[in-house]
Amino acid sequence: MGLIRFTEAEFQELEQFMLSQYGIDLSKKRTLSECRLSAELEKEGITSLQQFMRRMEQDKTKRLENMMLDKLTTNYTFFMRESKHFDYLRENILPTLRQDNTGPFYRVWSAGCSTGEECYTLSMLFHDYTRQGGFLPFLEITGTDASEAAVKGAKEAVYPMRELADIPPRWQEKYVKKLDGNRHFTLTPEILNCCKFRQMNLLGTVPGVAQFDLIFCRNVMIYFSEDARERLIGQLYRALKPGGYLFVGHTELLAWNSAQFQYICPAVYRK
Repeated sequence: MGLIRFTEAEFQELEQFMLSQYGIDLSKKRTLSECRLSAELEKEGITSLQQFMRRMEQDKTKRLENMMLDKLTTNYTFFMRESKHFDYLRENILPTLRQDNTGPFYRVWSAGCSTGEECYTLSMLFHDYTRQGGFLPFLEITGTDASEAAVKGAKEAVYPMRELADIPPRWQEKYVKKLDGNRHFTLTPEILNCCKFRQMNLLGTVPGVAQFDLIFCRNVMIYFSEDARERLIGQLYRALKPGGYLFVGHTELLAWNSAQFQYICPAVYRK
C-alpha cells in the first residue's frame, strides 16, 4: 500500500487527541506521524487515518490506542544517561538521608521510565552506595510510562549486549547476568526486586500525594505542549514530599515560579 497520507482534517483530529489526552505536541510532525503509522494501519486493513480513529474509538481494549501511542512516542534511553545527575545524587543527596530522618522508606518515581534503564541505574547506584557503607532506608522505585510496550520491556529487563558498555565495570561484576550465549543480559534479583513498573499517563492521576522522596522526569517535557508542561509540573510537585528532589533533563528548564520549586543546580530542583 505504501505511505498513507493524512488529510489536514484527519491530522488535526489526531493532533488534538494526542494533545488533550497525553499532552504530546504533534503540530510539526505530520510526515513523521504518517511514516510511523502507515505500516500499522496497513496491517489492520485500514486505508485512512479517519477510519483508524473511528475504529480506535470503538476499541474497548485500548489495543489500537496503545499501538498508536507506542508508534508516536520516543522511548529512547540508556543506562547512566546524563551521568552527572547520578553523581550529584550520590555525592550531595544520599549522604544527607540519615540526618534528614527520611523515614523507613525511600521512594523514587521515574516518570517516563521507557524500558527501565533509568530505574535499574538508580537501583544499582543505591545498592552500590550501601555496599560502600552508606546509609539508605528501604528502597522502592516506581517506573511509569504511557507506552504499554515500554513498560513490558522494563518488566522483562532483558537488554542487548551493546547497552552493557554504559554500565560501570564495577557494577557489571556485581549486578549483571549474561544470557543466551552473551547476546543479552539482565540484572541480579537484588537490583530487579526493588523496581516496579506500570503503564500511566502523566497527565492522569499521579501515584500519590506527597509520596516520593525523589522524582526523575527527564527528557519527557520536551515532547509536551506548554500547557501540558505546566500541568505536569503541578502533578510532580504534588507527588513530591516536602524537601524532596526533582531531576529533569538538562534541556528542560523550569520557569522561575514553577509550583514553588527551589532551583538547586542545572536540572535539579527541590520542593
